[in-house]
Amino acid sequence: MDFTKMSTSEFVAKIRESQAKNLRNRQHQGYGHPEQRLPSKQRV
Repeated sequence: MDFTKMSTSEFVAKIRESQAKNLRNRQHQGYGHPEQRLPSKQRV
């Protein structure tokens, strides 16, 4: 990824896209809602 050749709007769009993906992953994995998380062997 070459940030020097990106316009500001492209950069902001990429940041927002990665933040949205991060939020989807967090919700899917149950962070913030421990009762929704799958039990892991490390935390038992």
